[in-house]
Amino acid sequence: MSEAERRTLSEIEMRLMDEEPALASALVAGKPGNPVLSYALVALFAGLGVLLLVLGSFGPALGSLGFAAVLVLMRGYTWR
Repeated sequence: MSEAERRTLSEIEMRLMDEEPALASALVAGKPGNPVLSYALVALFAGLGVLLLVLGSFGPALGSLGFAAVLVLMRGYTWR
Protein backbone atom coordinates (compact mmCIF):
# COMPACT_ATOMS: atom_id res chain seq x y z
CA MET A 1 0.00 0.00 0.00
CA SER A 2 1.39 3.38 -0.94
CA GLU A 3 1.89 6.22 1.51
CA ALA A 4 -0.98 8.21 -0.04
CA GLU A 5 -3.32 5.24 0.35
CA ARG A 6 -2.27 4.83 3.99
CA ARG A 7 -2.99 8.50 4.68
CA THR A 8 -6.39 8.25 3.00
CA LEU A 9 -7.24 5.11 4.97
CA SER A 10 -6.15 6.79 8.19
CA GLU A 11 -8.35 9.80 7.45
CA ILE A 12 -11.34 7.54 6.75
CA GLU A 13 -10.74 5.68 10.01
CA MET A 14 -10.53 8.92 11.97
CA ARG A 15 -13.77 10.24 10.43
CA LEU A 16 -15.49 6.96 11.25
CA MET A 17 -14.28 7.17 14.88
CA ASP A 18 -15.64 10.72 15.11
CA GLU A 19 -19.00 10.06 13.44
CA GLU A 20 -19.80 6.47 14.53
CA PRO A 21 -17.70 5.39 17.53
CA ALA A 22 -19.84 2.29 18.25
CA LEU A 23 -19.50 1.03 14.68
CA ALA A 24 -15.78 1.74 14.65
CA SER A 25 -15.19 -0.17 17.88
CA ALA A 26 -17.27 -3.10 16.57
CA LEU A 27 -15.19 -3.20 13.39
CA VAL A 28 -11.97 -3.14 15.40
CA ALA A 29 -13.20 -5.96 17.63
CA GLY A 30 -14.02 -8.03 14.56
CA LYS A 31 -16.91 -9.99 16.09
CA PRO A 32 -20.38 -8.96 17.16
CA GLY A 33 -20.95 -8.60 20.88
CA ASN A 34 -23.88 -11.01 21.11
CA PRO A 35 -23.30 -14.25 19.15
CA VAL A 36 -26.57 -15.91 20.27
CA LEU A 37 -28.13 -15.66 16.80
CA SER A 38 -25.10 -17.27 15.19
CA TYR A 39 -25.12 -20.12 17.71
CA ALA A 40 -28.85 -20.62 17.21
CA LEU A 41 -28.46 -20.80 13.42
CA VAL A 42 -25.59 -23.29 13.70
CA ALA A 43 -27.60 -25.46 16.10
CA LEU A 44 -30.70 -25.25 13.89
CA PHE A 45 -28.94 -26.30 10.68
CA ALA A 46 -26.83 -28.95 12.41
CA GLY A 47 -29.94 -30.43 14.03
CA LEU A 48 -31.81 -30.32 10.74
CA GLY A 49 -28.90 -32.06 9.02
CA VAL A 50 -28.84 -34.84 11.61
CA LEU A 51 -32.61 -35.28 11.35
CA LEU A 52 -32.43 -35.49 7.57
CA LEU A 53 -29.61 -38.05 7.82
CA VAL A 54 -31.72 -40.19 10.15
CA LEU A 55 -34.65 -39.94 7.74
CA GLY A 56 -32.41 -41.01 4.84
CA SER A 57 -32.37 -37.79 2.84
CA PHE A 58 -28.62 -37.56 2.34
CA GLY A 59 -28.34 -34.70 -0.17
CA PRO A 60 -30.29 -32.10 1.81
CA ALA A 61 -28.70 -33.38 5.03
CA LEU A 62 -25.21 -32.77 3.71
CA GLY A 63 -26.29 -29.35 2.45
CA SER A 64 -27.67 -28.42 5.86
CA LEU A 65 -24.59 -29.68 7.69
CA GLY A 66 -22.39 -27.86 5.19
CA PHE A 67 -24.25 -24.63 5.79
CA ALA A 68 -23.82 -25.06 9.54
CA ALA A 69 -20.08 -25.54 8.97
CA VAL A 70 -19.94 -22.38 6.84
CA LEU A 71 -21.66 -20.43 9.62
CA VAL A 72 -19.07 -21.70 12.11
CA LEU A 73 -16.24 -20.71 9.78
CA MET A 74 -17.76 -17.27 9.18
CA ARG A 75 -17.73 -16.69 12.95
CA GLY A 76 -13.96 -17.13 12.81
CA TYR A 77 -13.65 -20.21 14.98
CA THR A 78 -11.16 -22.98 14.28
CA TRP A 79 -11.22 -26.61 15.41
CA ARG A 80 -8.01 -26.43 17.49
